Amino acid sequence: MMLDRLFVYGTLRPGSQAYEVVAEAVRHHEPAVLPGYGLVGEGHRYPWCVQAPGREVAGTLLRLHDPIPVLENLDRYEGIDDPAPEYRRLALDVVTSSGICVAWVYVGGPGVPDTARPIEGDDWLL
Repeated sequence: MMLDRLFVYGTLRPGSQAYEVVAEAVRHHEPAVLPGYGLVGEGHRYPWCVQAPGREVAGTLLRLHDPIPVLENLDRYEGIDDPAPEYRRLALDVVTSSGICVAWVYVGGPGVPDTARPIEGDDWLL
């Protein structure tokens, strides 16, 4: 499945330190939330999104010009092929002001540190 949507919630959000990794490929972005997930990583340099019923992660939905090279680059950047990856990429439902859509999301994988504490408000930018 090749989607042109990517939900970002941490350092890849517009205005954050790593946004330049995807900026040239973005044709549109808008606020969005990811229901059923929460953020962990308080005290770390970047967050992880983990399943958390009843919570929702604040982020940004990016629409990409050409998603294949962007996702290949992000897969390497996020280390999804590592033996114990911190992230894995899933297609999940996200919610925007215009409704629900499916987008790629890098969620926490088996390599998320045990020291990653919940982030208050599930918003990395707060």
